[in-house]
Amino acid sequence: MRQLAFLCSVVAVLAGGARVLADAKNPTFDDDVLPIIKQHCVNCHGNDKQKGDLNLATFAALQKGGSSGAAVKAGDPTKSRVYTLSAHIEEPKMPPNGNKMPDAQLAVIKLWVEQGARENAGSKTAVMPKPTADIGLKSIVKGRPEGPPPMPAVGKLKLDPVVTARRPGAVLAMATSPWAPLVAIGGQKQVILYNTDTGALIGFIPFEHGQINSIKFSRNARFLLVAGGKGGASGKAVLYKVENGEKVIEVGIENDAILAADISADQTQIAVGSPSKLVRIYSTTDGKVIREIKKHTDWVTAVEYSADGVLLATGDRNGGAFVWEAFTGREYFSLRGHTAMITDVSWRDDSNVLATCSEDTTIKLWEMENGGNIKNWGAHGGGAASVQFTHDGKLASTGRDRVTKFWDQNGTALKTFEAFPDLGLKVAVTHDNARVIAGDWSGVVKTWTAADAKAVATLDANPLPAAERLKKAETAIATATAKIQPTQAALDAAALKAKQATDAHNAAVANANKINADLAAANKAVTDFTAAANAAKPQMDAAKAEVDKATPIATAAANKAAALEAVVSAETVAAKAIADASTKTPANADLVAQAKKKADALAALNAELTVAKKAQTDTAAALKAATDKHAAQSKAYTDATATVAANQKTVATLAPTQKPAADAVPPAKAAADAANAAVAPTKAALDALNAEIATAKATLEQLKAAPKK
Repeated sequence: MRQLAFLCSVVAVLAGGARVLADAKNPTFDDDVLPIIKQHCVNCHGNDKQKGDLNLATFAALQKGGSSGAAVKAGDPTKSRVYTLSAHIEEPKMPPNGNKMPDAQLAVIKLWVEQGARENAGSKTAVMPKPTADIGLKSIVKGRPEGPPPMPAVGKLKLDPVVTARRPGAVLAMATSPWAPLVAIGGQKQVILYNTDTGALIGFIPFEHGQINSIKFSRNARFLLVAGGKGGASGKAVLYKVENGEKVIEVGIENDAILAADISADQTQIAVGSPSKLVRIYSTTDGKVIREIKKHTDWVTAVEYSADGVLLATGDRNGGAFVWEAFTGREYFSLRGHTAMITDVSWRDDSNVLATCSEDTTIKLWEMENGGNIKNWGAHGGGAASVQFTHDGKLASTGRDRVTKFWDQNGTALKTFEAFPDLGLKVAVTHDNARVIAGDWSGVVKTWTAADAKAVATLDANPLPAAERLKKAETAIATATAKIQPTQAALDAAALKAKQATDAHNAAVANANKINADLAAANKAVTDFTAAANAAKPQMDAAKAEVDKATPIATAAANKAAALEAVVSAETVAAKAIADASTKTPANADLVAQAKKKADALAALNAELTVAKKAQTDTAAALKAATDKHAAQSKAYTDATATVAANQKTVATLAPTQKPAADAVPPAKAAADAANAAVAPTKAALDALNAEIATAKATLEQLKAAPKK
């Protein structure tokens, strides 16, 4: 039943019904308008009575107008008082003190004016007014256009809603600007614009033609196309300037509400789909129908041009999906696979892949080289309602399972957002791919961050009047301001506690790390210096053996040298005495012979003494070397042994403290984590209060700066 209700809501039949027009595209005064005037107007504006000097009983009299000026301006219902007063758009409302005439009859009068206000079937259509601006582009810019993206200028949009209902309606239409922080939500008889960065309400664009079923931004973000109408009566697509909400062009000769519409990338065409089963292509130059595509077998429910403007994708209630050449209307591909209504289509930025979603629960991706289905996945139980490609090639969707999801192109769910209270109907992604926005059947519109699926805002699809918003903003500022100081104090206390706990945790970690490092160093030193001592001990013993061996040798050499030195000294004296005696008695041959013999013996002793002294020096040097080596090896051994002992003492001291230090870290970390976790909600509360104040102040400034009417 919900599905039936959803479909019926889009094209609800007017209660009074609509009379069959003689020519659906070109109603006439005689055949179609005059019967309505006779029913409602001629008592006051007929041949017998002409209030305000206005006679509506004949075409000629109508053309004359009345005391307030012309009653009809061919081609422009907004400047034709016969329509605006009857539709209660302007004062004085007609009939006075009476109900507005049925919407179906108003639609006939409006269509008659739009199509030239002909008198009868043989009359020529009056000259239609030319569009106020030529919006067609000579070339299409791929990607972001140069310059700042268009945003509504301050004071240019209505700040009071056209309608404030008891409750918001289903979000049947929604779109985000491709290059600016802007979202447009279809409300009741109005488009509601919000800043997606701040969540601030920007203003309203009235839509007088009935229910809004489709909203699309132009590819350069300068225009907003809004389409819809009255079920069983009329359908219109209206193009507005984003910067000021000014109407650029209005198209539609539909006898039923338009369900989907889009403007081509070069801004020369507007394509619409409706229950007529036709896709009509209108020119933005003169609003006339360029062509009709008649391939669909059921209501046309989805329409979108590719980003490069080459192709047009459409879908219908029977599951039919097609791609057409945008400027010839020739069929490009028939995309077969869906088994239920196509609810939405979306092109990837490069125009090479099309996404379609359906009431059959699936999202399908189609490549444009051969029209093949490259990916297919079940996205939403009960039916997928909306899908959109992001600039970076991901996809967002929502559906009957009340859940909004974020996907990659393999059908892998990247994020799943909190469920709506009712069926998800529309989804959009902001220009920077940072936020996902979706709306449901009950009128709830939520915004989440794409990165972490965090809810950041709820946008009101049924805003209060400006005066009430002003009062609400003032109350919000006062309430939030009163909470700021205690919340800030709580945040400061929580931050201090978190710092203390974090410092304690860091100290515990540092202590445990130091003990571990010192213990590891001590254990390593014990190992390393034990090895050094073990290596030094045999070397020390060997050196000692060398000392022991060299000592007697050096002693013997020294003794020998000393003895020889004493003998040489004595023999030198004796030899000198004999030599002196022989000198005195040179004739004593025996004495001379003894002197020579003594001299020769002394020379031999001196030679032996020289050898002995050298031996003494060499053995003394060898002994010193051995002694020095032994001293060095002894020192190495002693030092290593002392180091081992010192580090063994360190190990004995540190080892008992290692586990307690390690055990102290987890509770310190838990305390720090808990203290830091306690900061986050308090900070979030403070941030929320500041954001609430900022938003409320922005609302105050916006409403107070609005021109007084």
